[in-house]
Amino acid sequence: MLLTLAKKLLADAKQADYGNLPIGTLTFAAPYPQLRYGDVDGIGTVTIDQTGNMIGMSPVERCSAGGETAWIPLEMVKNIRLEPSGFVAPTRGRTTARPAKS
Repeated sequence: MLLTLAKKLLADAKQADYGNLPIGTLTFAAPYPQLRYGDVDGIGTVTIDQTGNMIGMSPVERCSAGGETAWIPLEMVKNIRLEPSGFVAPTRGRTTARPAKS
C-alpha cells in the first residue's frame, strides 16, 4: 500500500524546471538519530527513519509499513512522534500509588 501511494504521488507530481533531474530524484537524505512514527491516511502508523528532499515532492520522509519502504511527502505524514502509540498522557509529576500513612 505504501509503495502504491508513492507511485501515485510521483505520477501526479508536476514537472518543473529542475535542470536535467527527473521527478522522483532524491537530492538529499539524512537519517534521524532515533526512529520516529507518524500516521499516513489509508496506511496507518508508519516508522520514519530518514528525512530528505525529492524533486517534485520536497520535503519527504522515508516511511516503512507492512514490509514496504517509500519516500512520502512530509505534508502527508501526520502526528509525527517518538513513540509508536498515538497519545501518551502526561503524568504531571504524580505517581500512580500514594505512600501509606503511618
